[in-house]
Amino acid sequence: MNYTDFNAFALATPNAGELAQISGAFKALSDISGISYDNNAFLLPLGVNSISDVKDTISYSKYASYEDFRRDIFEMLRVFLQKTPFVPKIFIIAYNQSDNKLAESNIDMMCRVVKEYYKEHKLGQIFTTVLTSRLHKYKYVDLINVPKHLLTFNSRIRLLRNQDLRKKTLVTIGTINNFNRRTVNEKKQELLKKLEQLAQDSQLAPVAAKLNNFINTTKKIVICLGGRVEGPEIVFDVNFAKKIYADAEKLSQSGYGVVIVNGPRTPNDVTDYLFEQTQHNPQIIFQNSKKIAESDEDRTPQRWRIYSGKNEAIFKELQKLGNIYPGILGFDNTLAVHTMDSFSSCETANAAIPTAICSDGLYIDPQVRYDCLNLKELLCPKYAADWDEFVRFTRNMRIEPKDLNPQVLSSPLRVFAETLINKINSQNKKR
Repeated sequence: MNYTDFNAFALATPNAGELAQISGAFKALSDISGISYDNNAFLLPLGVNSISDVKDTISYSKYASYEDFRRDIFEMLRVFLQKTPFVPKIFIIAYNQSDNKLAESNIDMMCRVVKEYYKEHKLGQIFTTVLTSRLHKYKYVDLINVPKHLLTFNSRIRLLRNQDLRKKTLVTIGTINNFNRRTVNEKKQELLKKLEQLAQDSQLAPVAAKLNNFINTTKKIVICLGGRVEGPEIVFDVNFAKKIYADAEKLSQSGYGVVIVNGPRTPNDVTDYLFEQTQHNPQIIFQNSKKIAESDEDRTPQRWRIYSGKNEAIFKELQKLGNIYPGILGFDNTLAVHTMDSFSSCETANAAIPTAICSDGLYIDPQVRYDCLNLKELLCPKYAADWDEFVRFTRNMRIEPKDLNPQVLSSPLRVFAETLINKINSQNKKR
């Protein structure tokens, strides 16, 4: 097998979940091919120097014309290729689930421009692939990864009837991710060291003490929040936050330590509510994981993935602790709970961490976001528990995370990388 064409780069994104998918794809390709990878090999917006500084997606739909879009992407490619010692042969995009109406054309036009740049500059073939996509009839994408929960009945029929589409579509159970037990254990050790250091910090010593108390409990819950999207199809509001906190209180009364962590999509009012409530309960902890506003521009409504609000100063101080996810999942007898709008449940189910999915109280439009409902049906009860059933059983029957014994969800990463490599080798043989 020829491994010379498996260097990859990807379209930059500000979304943590999409970055995790891309990192997982980079690593899987490297593991199989033996070629080292650059985890910072991203096509960045003009004027941005690192992936950590990316705040907006790069989308064809934001441009007045294809020519304007093409000009900017050509310049981005020129800047990127000047800095890299090799010409990558694989281009990766992670599908943005919150951009469903425009995602198909945004992805296809991006891949079109990349192919045109390579052709005009005589850089050889470039293989394009999209991760965790819904089923679209892309013209310029060479491999489409479609998780099974993103398939509707109609899309299954389309896939069966369209041989060309079927040939370039890889259907997987679960999403591509870069999450595993080894990483969790490494992050756990980092967290323990950080807590030792913060014990001497006058401002953060109480936070460190509260986390150490959580670690010393014999049974633990980590609630991982999703959040809103661009449209009205997901309503993730304070009413839902109140339900989550009520569940956390019930379990704390049953001897559980509880940690709640938000994500980039978690609304600021939900973040504020949960943080403020947990200040009154020594057994429940909230840790902010959203980026925090650094300027007035970050505080504008369109930057809702960045936290801005009354707790900015406190959250900035708490950044000394860092992102406690996934390290906080590394302790025995811990249940990872994900809200139904999040695909992160696939990560913990892949890593053999007891997992539950929370849906009651969260409004999701079943016509628009059928994927969320499909994923829960695929995962529960084989790979994950229903959260509300777990809360009821643990209070009435003393069920604990260690009693669940779910089956481990196979990671689609290796299948994706092998499929990609085989397609490229097949392409090379035909030339």
